[in-house]
Amino acid sequence: MPSFASELRRQLAARAGSPVGRYHRKVELAGLVDAAGTSDGSGMTLRISSAAVARSVVRLWRSEFGLEPRLDASGPVPFGRARYAVRVEGNRAVQAAEELRVGRETAFNEVSKRPGPAGAAYLRGAFQGAGSVTPPGYRRGHHLEFCHEQEEFVRRLAVLSRAPLKVVRRRGQWVAYAKGADGVTTLLAQMGLHEAVLEYEARAVLGEAKANANRVTNFDAANAARIATAAARQQEVLQSLDPKSLPHALGEMRALRLEHPDASLAELARIGGITKSAVNHRLRRLSEMAAARTTMSTRAR
Repeated sequence: MPSFASELRRQLAARAGSPVGRYHRKVELAGLVDAAGTSDGSGMTLRISSAAVARSVVRLWRSEFGLEPRLDASGPVPFGRARYAVRVEGNRAVQAAEELRVGRETAFNEVSKRPGPAGAAYLRGAFQGAGSVTPPGYRRGHHLEFCHEQEEFVRRLAVLSRAPLKVVRRRGQWVAYAKGADGVTTLLAQMGLHEAVLEYEARAVLGEAKANANRVTNFDAANAARIATAAARQQEVLQSLDPKSLPHALGEMRALRLEHPDASLAELARIGGITKSAVNHRLRRLSEMAAARTTMSTRAR
């Protein structure tokens, strides 16, 4: 079963192929290259532990630069995890590296005003290449970190992050990390992982309640409480949206979720006569729209 961090990397990799701005796709790729890439005189190689991220990198090289990368699996490494190497070569690859450098500098300069979409794109790429996070409700606390051999890289992330990141040297590596539910969820939200934020908050609240109750509840009760908390949060988010301003499909999904707050994604798909993937996509779009609306309201004040 994939870890929580692996699932988030998979979601970010899938998001990279969505119809977002081409500029931000390049900035995201710049973050990935800085996190997991090495350059030489003839090209560039990215070494990644996630198959989904490796496939996403291949797509990005093709779509953004017209390059035809070579993807190799290096076989199992300690703990049985495969590693993937994505290699691009030639003059166009060297030119692409320079374009990515410009995108990185733009993201970094953007924070002279406040962290914006370019910085968020760079963080998404960096997390796919060098990030990890503890699962919701982890008994040792909430922790998200970026680990890299270069100090400059992790300090750049600390500047781009909306959550305070502490930078330390640990076992020959530089680490920028956030502790506590607020820091972790702020970073997840900045990277666009709104569903993960809902799950993290629900599980975090549940974890604290279980600790205070000295773990007297069983697994079924805990799972029900998590679902109820997440459902209540999602109801609040959806009710903040004006149904008249939504596209038809999203308006139907909003009404369907409000009418069936405790239904699973599979149940919503069956009731609505659509696929589970479509349900997941539409709920994610609604969450993103609500988050954007909240941000605009805050700025207006």
